[in-house]
Parts: sequence; C-alpha cells; structure tokens
Amino acid sequence: MTAPDALADVRRRIDAIDRRMVALIAERQACVVRAGSLKADAAAVRAPARVEQVIARVRALAVEQGASPDVVEATYRALIGAFISLELDVHRGAAEETGAAGSGAAVAEAENPELLLQRALSSAERGDAAVATSELIRLLDTASGLSLRLRAAVVLGELLIASGRSAEAELVLATAASGAEVAEDLDDVDAAELERVRDLLDHVRR
Repeated sequence: MTAPDALADVRRRIDAIDRRMVALIAERQACVVRAGSLKADAAAVRAPARVEQVIARVRALAVEQGASPDVVEATYRALIGAFISLELDVHRGAAEETGAAGSGAAVAEAENPELLLQRALSSAERGDAAVATSELIRLLDTASGLSLRLRAAVVLGELLIASGRSAEAELVLATAASGAEVAEDLDDVDAAELERVRDLLDHVRR
C-alpha cells in the first residue's frame, strides 16, 4: 500500500470514529439536558467539585486505555464547559416555565455580558478557577462586543495557562487576536487588551 493510500485509510478510520464519538456526545447531551431541568440552581449546574471528579475519573480511564491523560483531560474540560453552558440555558428555561423565583434575575444576568465578566472575575479571585473558566467560555460564546471579548480572553488565557492547559489557552488567545486584527482600525478595539492577548499568545507558543 502506498503512503497516500495508507493515509486515506487512516483518515477513513478517523471519520468512522468521529461518527461514533458524535453519537455518544448526542447521547450525553440528552442526559445533560435532563439533568439541567432537575437541578435547583445555577450553582448546582456548575458543580466544580463534580467537574474535578469527572476529570480525575477520565484521566484514570485514559491510563487504562493507553490514551494520553493530558489530551483526554483537555478534551473533557472543553466538552464539560460547553455542556455547562447548555445546561445553564436548559435550567433557566425550566425555571421560567415553572415560574421559579429569581429566574428573571438569571435571565437579566445572561443578557448582561459585563455582569457575567465581573462574576467570572470574582470567581477567579476566590480561587474557583473551574467556575470562572466555565463562565468565561460561556461569555466568549455569546458576547459580541470586541473589547469585552478581549478582556475575557485575557482572563481565560491566564487561568488556562496557570492550570497547565496551554493548548486550550493558545486556541482562545489566537481566536481573540485574529478577531481583533480584522477590526484593528475600529474604535472598539482596546489596544492595551489586544497587546496583552498577543503577549500571552507569544508566551504559550514559546
């Protein structure tokens, strides 16, 4: 078999694996949606202790299966962060449907990116990096303001670097930098924040 044929065969196998993985993610999502509708509040959704429990378990499973624990951890942290955002949305929807007290405040907070950023900063200052990371990922997924996104990317990048997740930090920072560079002549680009993003990006790439 020639090298191109061998590569094509490997890629076909990867595509088949991806199909199975996406099916499993869909199955996990169904469980997450159900869990989100049952939890009492947003704190129960974020559940940082549960997150770390899952990470410890999948790292151990990675060792058993001959996979890189670091790769598995990075994959699961990204997956969990995305599912927390989804579960928060589900939880808020369930609270609205049942007329749960305080749901209006939760919706108002979700619509206020500045408030979400401040809450993430408070979580980081308390040393609750898992919660801060989830909130910042959610903010970057939803916020449209470029200056706010740069600030969030800086804080998230610093948290990821501090926790040894340099590959994820590089992705967050590179995405923020490229988005800002497209609009670098616009007034809403904070030059200092953009420079900080670039400095952190240079740091993780060394």
